[in-house]
Amino acid sequence: MPWTVIVLGVLGAIFLLCRRERWWWIYVVPGVFIVSAVLAWIIGNTVAESLFAAPLKTLDIIWIAVCIAAIGLAIGFMFRTAWWRKIVAVLAAIFVIAMGGNEINKSYAEYPRLGDLLGVASDQEISGPPPISSASTTAPVPTGPLVNTWKPTGANIPADGKGKVSQIEMPGTASGFQPREGWVYYPPAYFADNAEPLPVLVLIHGQPGGPGDWQTGDRVQSAMNAYAAQHNGITPVVVMPDATGGSTDNPLCADSSLGKVDTFLSKDVPNAIRSQLRVQTDPKHWAIGGFSYGGTCALQMVTNHPDIYTSFIDISGEQEPTLGSRQQTVDTAFGGDASKFKAINPLDIMAAKKFPQIGGWFIVGSDDGDFKGQQQKMYQAAKDAGMDVQYWEVAGAGHDWNVGSVGLDHAMPWLGQRMGITE
Repeated sequence: MPWTVIVLGVLGAIFLLCRRERWWWIYVVPGVFIVSAVLAWIIGNTVAESLFAAPLKTLDIIWIAVCIAAIGLAIGFMFRTAWWRKIVAVLAAIFVIAMGGNEINKSYAEYPRLGDLLGVASDQEISGPPPISSASTTAPVPTGPLVNTWKPTGANIPADGKGKVSQIEMPGTASGFQPREGWVYYPPAYFADNAEPLPVLVLIHGQPGGPGDWQTGDRVQSAMNAYAAQHNGITPVVVMPDATGGSTDNPLCADSSLGKVDTFLSKDVPNAIRSQLRVQTDPKHWAIGGFSYGGTCALQMVTNHPDIYTSFIDISGEQEPTLGSRQQTVDTAFGGDASKFKAINPLDIMAAKKFPQIGGWFIVGSDDGDFKGQQQKMYQAAKDAGMDVQYWEVAGAGHDWNVGSVGLDHAMPWLGQRMGITE
């Protein structure tokens, strides 16, 4: 598929360029290229920075320019050409845009497969959370590691050894936040007849993005199914809530004028989890993690709510929640009051308090020029605050979802031990 898209895109570009008229080459082609370059620069820097708090990569901007140029040249074919050339020009532009879009997608690994782009449901998806009994939610927590004290049994355990996923409603009752539907991963052991309450891992998506990003391409499923295969089908129940409210929204994962996302993640989400899922309630069995915005958010949660989340996985997070600059963030979200921002900012909190009960991972791509230094800074700050933290770089990776997938898989043995699954 990738090579087919590239070949069709190159052929489409050649067709859009090939006209014999002299005026086409003197006026139209140079003009389209200049306009495309300017528009791509504006989109990649000013527009992207206002939406995502960071400019796009240079190569992505180039591909945006290519796509815009294809549209411009196709429009040019609408004049002084035969009807069939008009139709072919439209198809050629579509091929070029598909090629450019796929190359941009490679930068972030957002959609690993064509089915992910088209929204094809996973073969592991079920309809809603399975019902739970009151007895199972009040059962005492085993005194030792789950793999030593519990052998899941029953005919309902998936025969293929794979867990299931479903959507879940998590209303913003206390926060007033309006979230999109979240997702849940249930390990094979969740369906045992002799079921036990399981630990909880909350995973936050990036920005732009949504709660389905962690299960797109079976990211969570792959990591958890691999772990379950080695541990009697046992993993944490993985909950993937909405932490932005919209694909391009950035409410900073805090309570501010942009919304009460902190209250949503610290009250509404835990309440929804405890009321709908068979899980352990002790905070030492609860962890939170995320990629990019989600990684930043995870560290915010453990520093602002160490009584709720005691473990974290910060994958490619920033050194502080941001809308571009600190001043812009303070002015927009906190009415210009810098003290309110410092009160929720992990770096400021860790400078003033110690967190010996908190443990976590900082994970980043070795080639992630924008976030690598920030992750190193936060790792050192967390160590200085008494946290039990680890740091790891994914070799040859940048700021993309491959880091999220590999990072989750890498941290699972540590997390399973910390959450009481193994010893």
